[in-house]
Amino acid sequence: MQIKYLHKNVYKLSNYALSQEKCEAHRKKYEEPVKKWEKLKKQGCNDQIASEFSGISRATYFRYKAILSKLMKGVLPPSKRPKMLRKPQWGESEMQLVLKLRRENPTYGKAKISVILKRDHTLISKDHKNLVRDAERALTF
Repeated sequence: MQIKYLHKNVYKLSNYALSQEKCEAHRKKYEEPVKKWEKLKKQGCNDQIASEFSGISRATYFRYKAILSKLMKGVLPPSKRPKMLRKPQWGESEMQLVLKLRRENPTYGKAKISVILKRDHTLISKDHKNLVRDAERALTF
């Protein structure tokens, strides 16, 4: 009998270990300033001095403390990556138009091509300079 896959518990354990590593990485990031803050407060310093020496504000201290309490429960902080990434506003037809202009006039640069596109082809694009740059890259390869 040929074994193609490992037992499902092996995969579960792997995912659990990965999540624990991520929690530990976040914990290291947030623990140090919080410990500094608490140590200074125990010595009798006010919030302003604790803020200066720990490098975080009072609000950040409480935010970090809340994140640490969630990390103890195994909940990772939310991702800071944007939910909606920007996408190009132009399509293949505009790209071919720019390539055609570049082939006809190889000495024209971004500014000249963008003026021609606006004037002759009524191309209303916010990213026309990026479009020209991408077309130039396509010509060089």
